[in-house]
Amino acid sequence: MEGRKVIKLTLAVVGIAIIIGYSYFVLDDFVRGPRIIIESPISGYSTTTTAIVIVGHTIHTNNLLINGYQTPVDLAGNFTSHLILAPGYNIIKITAKDNYKREVEEMIEINLITEPLTIDPGAGTTTATSTGASTLLTL
Repeated sequence: MEGRKVIKLTLAVVGIAIIIGYSYFVLDDFVRGPRIIIESPISGYSTTTTAIVIVGHTIHTNNLLINGYQTPVDLAGNFTSHLILAPGYNIIKITAKDNYKREVEEMIEINLITEPLTIDPGAGTTTATSTGASTLLTL
């Protein structure tokens, strides 16, 4: 008699564990909310080109904003956006919202270098100008 109770209890515990595990598997994406995956460019990127393309993927998103402007997303969650950078340091803010008003935000920091670094080997100095201001570095 005692063996049957142990088997019934074990089967009940395993059944409950299976139901809880399956529920977590099904509801995991709902619990996490919207997500943004940026494929390019990476944050901290420096460029001399004024136009960039932001490519990424969203999960559980119905509204995507890049710098406050609506960006279209295809059925698979992929998006592409073309932006023009200002000289110097740029911050690009990407915001995704889902149906339940949950919001997630990603920031990309990009530096637009307007003038290249020049090295004068005879003088032993380096002059760098990136936003109109000149900085003198001693080698």
